[in-house]
Amino acid sequence: MTPEVLGRKLGSTDPRERLEAARFLVDSAQTRHAGQIEAALGVETVGWVRSALRRALQKVRPDMPAATAAEASELTAVYAAQIYSDALETTAAQIIHEIEPILGSLRLSAEADVPSFEASDTARGLDRLDALVASLSRLRRAASAPKVEELALDRCIYAWVEEEAAGKPVRVLRAGPQDCTVEGDKGLICLSFVNGLRNAIDATKALETENDKYPDITVNWGATDIDAWVAIVDSGVGFRGNVARAFDIGSTTKAGHLGMGLATAQQAMTSMDGSVRLIPGERGVRFEMRWPKAGA
Repeated sequence: MTPEVLGRKLGSTDPRERLEAARFLVDSAQTRHAGQIEAALGVETVGWVRSALRRALQKVRPDMPAATAAEASELTAVYAAQIYSDALETTAAQIIHEIEPILGSLRLSAEADVPSFEASDTARGLDRLDALVASLSRLRRAASAPKVEELALDRCIYAWVEEEAAGKPVRVLRAGPQDCTVEGDKGLICLSFVNGLRNAIDATKALETENDKYPDITVNWGATDIDAWVAIVDSGVGFRGNVARAFDIGSTTKAGHLGMGLATAQQAMTSMDGSVRLIPGERGVRFEMRWPKAGA
């Protein structure tokens, strides 16, 4: 990478380009890069890029104080998450690229060859494959490097709830503060939130109730000095299974589901150095997502 390209990418507004430059420096940094790395580190807001820049700086400044055991463990965990996400994004992209044209061709042939195609098992199988490709596409998006910006979290949540709960027999209460401005990747936050809300709605609708009167779902949100958070609390059927494995790709207890929703929600938060938790209660589940304030 030439000095000109390196400088441009380190100063890019696209975190993918900054991450590419930081990874180059991890492998190829020389003493003359120290000032440039320090300058980039001073303004960087994305955790993965910061960790790569810190590793590059340690390489060219071996006299710097060594990281503590806790810091080294944290960097190792972040680096492992980064490698996993890169592999996930690349693999999903390759699978989608190969499957989509084959699936399109199969559907065209089946529509011509299968009698009463729309009502056939063939159509249902192809619809399930379409759903799988769509889920892989969302998972790929969740694994991408975040683009941090300011957003009105309360307005986003109101819009996402209206879109997702429209026509459903479940009422979603919104209890967070108004004018709540946070930093984060709007698309990744939406991915995580929508998957959490869908699970809450499904768990609530699974209750056996009279006259289809279901308990309300409550969405709350807020921000602290170090992070932003959203919580979705339902009083549905609760979580069945191992909570520790709930976020594994393909893990589901619901018939007909692909088991990608919680994995996508978790990956979206991981991409922002955040986290997702499922907290079972006496009735229902609390789905909680958190992500750090930029620079925190």
